[in-house]
Amino acid sequence: MRTKWGSCNPAKGIIWLNSELAKKPKRMIDYVIVHELAHLISPKHDRLFAAVLDRELPTWRSIRQELNSLPLAAWED
Repeated sequence: MRTKWGSCNPAKGIIWLNSELAKKPKRMIDYVIVHELAHLISPKHDRLFAAVLDRELPTWRSIRQELNSLPLAAWED
């Protein structure tokens, strides 16, 4: 994977994570995992999907913004 942090195939129940995610802070890893798991409930980025994220990880919007501002290939502490 070069352009995504993770992806999900809800029909097959398969989730893939970008190995570069392991270099990111735990809160970002948690966000991507919860995001992809939410796709098993709702395949689209709809209201149900957002409601799952709101319930399971209330700070997801700020974490997503921070994660998406970082390059895929590197993280410096």
